[in-house]
Amino acid sequence: MANVDDYPSLLWIAIPSFLLVSGYYARKWYLARRLKVHGIGKGAPGFQTSVKKVRVPPEIMERIRRGEDVSAEEVTAAMAKMEAEEKAEAAGTSSPKPQKSTPKPKPPPAEPANEWLPEGITAPQKRGKGKRK
Repeated sequence: MANVDDYPSLLWIAIPSFLLVSGYYARKWYLARRLKVHGIGKGAPGFQTSVKKVRVPPEIMERIRRGEDVSAEEVTAAMAKMEAEEKAEAAGTSSPKPQKSTPKPKPPPAEPANEWLPEGITAPQKRGKGKRK
């Protein structure tokens, strides 16, 4: 007959089970909190895509800062009025625009000292711009 001492202790079963279950719930809580705090990028609340910045007159900006509701029609009308005023000022005081200078042609490449080596090794190019995130 089997003796009680031959069976493994319940601690060998309970402790690993408890650690696995608590780890599962801790990870689940952490991921939910991270999503709530940092959002998911473009779908996060308050994130707007394809929004164009526009110049708004100071009067409208003051109303927005005070918390008043400003309709899109009011903003559009104020922007049109502001553009009309700017065009009138520009037409009244027209100054000749400076013409763009033509780019200088690049000089022909010098004879390479080592013809048998590839161009990239003898004259490395400048590093390009990195991608914006």
